[in-house]
Amino acid sequence: MRLFFVTIIGLMLSFAYCKQSEAGGPFTNKSKLGDVMMVMAPTYAFGMTVMAEDYEGMVELGSSILAAQLTSETIKMLEIERRPNGKDRKSLPSGHATGAFSGAMFVHKRYGWKPALVPYAMSLVAGWSRVAARHHYWHDVAAGAAVSALFTWILVDKYMPDGVTVSADTSGVQVGFSTKF
Repeated sequence: MRLFFVTIIGLMLSFAYCKQSEAGGPFTNKSKLGDVMMVMAPTYAFGMTVMAEDYEGMVELGSSILAAQLTSETIKMLEIERRPNGKDRKSLPSGHATGAFSGAMFVHKRYGWKPALVPYAMSLVAGWSRVAARHHYWHDVAAGAAVSALFTWILVDKYMPDGVTVSADTSGVQVGFSTKF
């Protein structure tokens, strides 16, 4: 239920951002759809940490997104490639893809692949929208995903909740302990 509320709040903030940036809302052009999905995938990941009361995960999520975005923006400053629309030479890598895939890859590594299907879909939509709006090439999207993968791999650990487990059956009661070091 908490994930639902966090996701709804993220959606409302995304729509408010798109509404302020240009009239017409997020679905009137492909670029705005990418803006929404870039915010929603990490919001979904944050919702997962809230749901699990995973404070260590919140720090890891923030760290991995920050490191990936800073790296992405640093690479853009090298002006390696001109955008398809000719606007500037900051096409590689896609910052939108970096942000979206950071959320999806965090969920994948921390909580498993099944809960990551939704943010991966959001990330693919963000990447597609950037290519369709002629802001990036597909290899720019792949480069953004690769930067996200690198920092997720380095900074994120699999979620292992601490605690005591108790189970009972007809043969007796079993108690187990788990912790991380």
